[in-house]
Amino acid sequence: MRLLPFTTAVTGNAGSRVLRGTHYLPDAPSDGADTWPTAVLLHGFGGSRVETSGVFVRLARALVAAGIGVLAFDRAGHGESDGEFFDTSVSGDIADTAQVLAAVRESPLVDAADLHLVGMSLGSVIASIAAAEDGDIRSLTMWSTAAVFVDDIRSGHIQGRSLSSLDEPDGFFDFLGMRLGPAMRDDARDFDPYARAAAYRGPALLLHGTADFVPVRYAQQYADPDVFGARAEVVIVEGADHGWMELPQRDELISRTVDFVQTHAERTTA
Repeated sequence: MRLLPFTTAVTGNAGSRVLRGTHYLPDAPSDGADTWPTAVLLHGFGGSRVETSGVFVRLARALVAAGIGVLAFDRAGHGESDGEFFDTSVSGDIADTAQVLAAVRESPLVDAADLHLVGMSLGSVIASIAAAEDGDIRSLTMWSTAAVFVDDIRSGHIQGRSLSSLDEPDGFFDFLGMRLGPAMRDDARDFDPYARAAAYRGPALLLHGTADFVPVRYAQQYADPDVFGARAEVVIVEGADHGWMELPQRDELISRTVDFVQTHAERTTA
């Protein structure tokens, strides 16, 4: 397996920023081709490209072993990427992701017609809408989808904690020791994650645990006829928590994801 650095500049309401990531690649193609089907990974809110206890690294290694390249990047204000967490909003992350996908397609190591998205938590919401707006994503995998964020924020909370501090002069919300500003709250007020994802016409796999603090119904709603309908497979894993922190649930998460991406990739080596 080869690991290469990835950087790309994105522009938006917060100005120009450099996003940084890692490009995982198989050692050599078995069929002589020089490009790879590629999965782009989108981490959760407040996380980074390795995800909780390195689960994205484990996924990347398993996908590479199956002949699929992987691009994992830190969203703006997260990990090693530029930007401030204070400015984070879902709409901003969706716009950035479109620019990342354009940069990924320009790589001489990527099959631009064979891209797949995998998202974790809020990253799965971003991935679903990016896929809908892109129009040429071959598969979408959503882990622990956090579409609940809209209902939470409209109720004045994030994960049970009040957002009232945002209304104070120079106020911020303390999320795991990071300052979150009002952009996230203001963006969520008129945000419909299901309506915005519905234009995606490819296959979708949603994996959700019974021990997740996000209720299962938020994943199941993607299978409604006016969203993905029969294009979505929703798998409920008994005992799995939001971060997939235990075995054998994490093993199932990885194996199902790799099988799904392999099934819908045009070319793999395994």
